[in-house]
Amino acid sequence: MRSATVHSRRFARGLVAAAVVTGLMAPVAAHAAPSDIPPAAASRNSEATANAPAIPQIAADPTATAVPESTEVEKVRAVRAIEVGEATDEWLMLSDKNFVFRVYDKINADKYPYTKAEAYRVYKIVVEKPDAPDATAFIRTNIHDFVDRDHLEYARRQEEARKSREDRQKAAAFAEIAADAAMLDGNDQNFVYQVWRRSTGPKVKDGAMTAWGGDAAAWKKFIATDIFTLHIADQRDAIEKAKQESEEAARILAAKQAKKNAAAVLGIVVPDGWLVLSDDNFIRQLLTTPELANPRHIEVRNAAEAALRSTNPADWKAFIDTGLKAADARDAKREQDIREEADRKKVRDIKAKAEASLVRPRLVAAANAALAGTAADVTKFLSETQYNVLTQSIMATTAATAAKGWYLRSGGGDAVITPGSQGDTVADAPLGEASWKIVPGLADENCFSLESTTHAGSFVRHQDYRVKLHANDGTDLFKGDATWCAKPGLEGAGIALEAKNVPGRFMRHINGEVWLANDSGQFDWDTPTLFKPDATWAVVDPDPAISTHIQLRWLNDDALRAFVGTPKAAEVLVDGIRYREYANNARIYWGKDTGVRSVSGEALTKFLASGGHKLRMPIIDTTRTPDGKGTYTHFASKLSIYWTPDTGAHLIYGAIYDRWAAMDWERSYLGYPKTDEEQVGNLRRSTFQGGYIYHDPATGRTWDTRF
Repeated sequence: MRSATVHSRRFARGLVAAAVVTGLMAPVAAHAAPSDIPPAAASRNSEATANAPAIPQIAADPTATAVPESTEVEKVRAVRAIEVGEATDEWLMLSDKNFVFRVYDKINADKYPYTKAEAYRVYKIVVEKPDAPDATAFIRTNIHDFVDRDHLEYARRQEEARKSREDRQKAAAFAEIAADAAMLDGNDQNFVYQVWRRSTGPKVKDGAMTAWGGDAAAWKKFIATDIFTLHIADQRDAIEKAKQESEEAARILAAKQAKKNAAAVLGIVVPDGWLVLSDDNFIRQLLTTPELANPRHIEVRNAAEAALRSTNPADWKAFIDTGLKAADARDAKREQDIREEADRKKVRDIKAKAEASLVRPRLVAAANAALAGTAADVTKFLSETQYNVLTQSIMATTAATAAKGWYLRSGGGDAVITPGSQGDTVADAPLGEASWKIVPGLADENCFSLESTTHAGSFVRHQDYRVKLHANDGTDLFKGDATWCAKPGLEGAGIALEAKNVPGRFMRHINGEVWLANDSGQFDWDTPTLFKPDATWAVVDPDPAISTHIQLRWLNDDALRAFVGTPKAAEVLVDGIRYREYANNARIYWGKDTGVRSVSGEALTKFLASGGHKLRMPIIDTTRTPDGKGTYTHFASKLSIYWTPDTGAHLIYGAIYDRWAAMDWERSYLGYPKTDEEQVGNLRRSTFQGGYIYHDPATGRTWDTRF
């Protein structure tokens, strides 16, 4: 245990660190010569992050994530969830691995496809790694998540099947085919084949054969549009043939076909007796059908009744020829709008719940994207996307200890915050074991639990006030310890994570360790110093990379971050140094001897044109000169770049650099350099606003002179 005095010293260091952070492009009181540059700050190599604690080096405890085998009660619940009968001894006597395989083998694939697929995935994992906890985690909690998902999907598929059956019924009726259940309830290809077998229309028959040999898109197109077009063509051929007999025969046939087509819009194959009725009596017959008694066809019913209220035969005929179809389209549009609005409401409800949780920003973003998109985007969100964005990482936010870029992490046992350790061989590497699946709270669904994405069935919990990663043993004690309730951040933005079963105590980091704490002073980890920021966290994207020294400074130095802007590209590791480009014409460099320094503006342009890091490494940030007219950047081994709008950016170094520095830099009569150092005869010379500085390499003499 640490004492409160240790934490107080940490706070004092935070004030010092905050005071020495360079205010980029802000006026300074005195010229910062290279001798004034503070040394690299410990392992962090930056004043802005000098006060961070040592990176915890805690080995994972494998026993902490060893999940105990599921209980009989848990197996009974799992069997009941998948609706395969009672949990007999055939189920209960199985090992967890074999139980999962039996789930895969016995479950109804049509009703529970996601659960079946997950059971197969888990079984394969456990076969390859018998000690993996995935099978037990699946039985204990995950099977119920997938069953719930399957229930939602089953309802959606049932609606799609109903719509497909209705579309086939209409298509068959329009083609004057009496369709049976086998024809209507099969797949699209079988329906097309049955149309070919049963149709008497030559064009429909030929079109069905062509479509049957195509793909799924061709079958759907035939059912949705082609069969109607082809049948009308067959009808026209029949009318033309009837004209050979008489115009009256053709007229009678066309009237019958119009009635057939109108009824077929509702999926009705009408008796022959209806076809000889007058138009008004035909409409009356339609109004007696179950189809028009169905509220789903309210527009058609209203249009039919409106036609009958007219005494004009032309209105009856118009209803039969075009009105019924138009009204049906309105019914379909209304029904579609209702379905789509219902789906959008589901997305809005999910979004509202995610926003209220404070811990699911990716889910909120995905819901917003779906709501801004098409109906297909909404459907995809409900069936797929919402389940793929449940992982997040948890980042510390304490400014005084430069904790941004430090993530909640554990591979089993004690949890810590860590940025990881910057490597020497790759620019960017995953931190690992710092991503968490946000699931409904094990003890309260209105709160949440953090399940490890690398150790199935293990959750972040508190035990003896220390925050740890332990396997879920299914007990009520564990469920309570692993349930957290999100509150607004105790300081600034972010969130605070309150223990469900210990109200008033929050997850808090201190010196890299993570505790269940308050500000009472009762224990060492309850010190009020920095309690609020230490107990305030940011929920960020999952799978974070190791935070490099550059990233740590950018995250923790507000002035630097505002000045250089957002990253433009990934960090680069070359020749043992690192750099990264930023939006505001800036680069941040890191070297083990120089720390984290930024070069920006015209100084960066000049630096890169002169060889970049191969020339020298920066030892300060690009900084405004005391008179506010320009900037200067000092580099290793007495090289600087000075810039003003009037003079441009120029290098100064070596003996000329020493002479100018001894004259008090740009405050001397020379002012700012107007050229780089250049060869003039046997001498070296730099031109300034007020004169020259010469250096004679042969004698070592250096002098200044006015114009």
